Amino acid sequence: MSAWISAVEDGVRPVSIVVVYDQGAVSPTEILQGFTEPQALILVLAGSAHAQRVRPLFAETCAAVHDLEDVDLVERLRGHGVTGVVTFSEPMLQATSVLASALGLRFHDAGLVERLTNKHVQRRRLRAAGVDETGSIVISRADEWDSAVERVRLPVVIKPARGVSSRNTVLIDELEAGRSHIGPILREEGTVVVEKYLRGIDVPEPFGDYVSVETVVQNGERCHLAITGKLRLVPPFRECGQFWPPRLDTAARESVEVLADQAIKALGVESGILHTEIKLTPDGPRIIEVNGRVGGYIPELARRAAAIDLIDVAGRIARGERVEIHPVDLDRVYFQFTTPAPTESGTVSAVCGADALKDVPGVVHRYPLVRPGTEVGGVWTHDLDLVVGDVPDHEALAATIETIMSRISYQFEIDGRRVDRSARDLVYSTAR
Repeated sequence: MSAWISAVEDGVRPVSIVVVYDQGAVSPTEILQGFTEPQALILVLAGSAHAQRVRPLFAETCAAVHDLEDVDLVERLRGHGVTGVVTFSEPMLQATSVLASALGLRFHDAGLVERLTNKHVQRRRLRAAGVDETGSIVISRADEWDSAVERVRLPVVIKPARGVSSRNTVLIDELEAGRSHIGPILREEGTVVVEKYLRGIDVPEPFGDYVSVETVVQNGERCHLAITGKLRLVPPFRECGQFWPPRLDTAARESVEVLADQAIKALGVESGILHTEIKLTPDGPRIIEVNGRVGGYIPELARRAAAIDLIDVAGRIARGERVEIHPVDLDRVYFQFTTPAPTESGTVSAVCGADALKDVPGVVHRYPLVRPGTEVGGVWTHDLDLVVGDVPDHEALAATIETIMSRISYQFEIDGRRVDRSARDLVYSTAR
């Protein structure tokens, strides 16, 4: 039974909230499970093939489903008496801001969305505020590459000015290598940012040299819910796992939170849930980027580790409610591991070892995210599965991750030939 029907039968006046949806940090199932209070959930779908494919699921449960391209969308939404609007998709931040403004609802305004989604604009604001001095320059032509490197200095990272899932994000440490990469990336992206590469501290395998900070902001007040530890990056910059709590001592945690706090304040965020990525360098923490929405898979981690539903929290904040929330304090390590897809173009032909993790200590569940026939390839974060669990400490986590990587395997069809690869092969890929 939908929340709308339940509310009507109980005599409670539902509160309508709009979710602007496209593929992003939260799945359709998580959205439907998260909004459990008596209310009318209104979905506005992007025009992408993915968003349209999940329309029947939303239509079966929600009060209404509209298209972002509807010419009379604002009037339709006004007819629902909506009191809040939210999105969990980075590409939908701008559209959600426009809708919120037209409806007179709270959300990031246009200027803030630009600071959150344009990586060059964000870097410039953080430098101006004295928060982070990492050098960067934006270019739109291949003949600007040499002068950009002269200003920023090698090694550098090339990344789209706007982008998600580490798409077309590459590390360049030689001028000539950059010359061969920059043209194809510019043809696909139009504009890219060339920024100074931040060298991280030394950490043992399989851990990463960066973290993220998950922050809930209400009326300008910031609560840093948790610092998320990370597993190693798969070259060039693709994630393969994360965990709560991080492998940081008290002083390091405090410095990371202070930096995230300064960055969020400098960008001018007044409400919402943020995901701030921070590199751990020998000179202290440095900002990678601030994202204006919840981080990928973070809602699952929050529910399982701390019984916090961030989907519900986001909706309540969007409606103007005050949510009591406090930093997470855990006595076990809760983790997520994802097997990365290969960068070569091909298709999944077989998912092997479906029951291979049954006897691995700490593993709770493995969620398949692809099936035979799924296309793979490209320089971006494309997860083949999600493994979740919890272990006593970080030493146990390292052992468990190693076991997981050795047990999971996939079969691909690449260039007309069959290729078998374990999760470990894929994680330790040398693709750049």
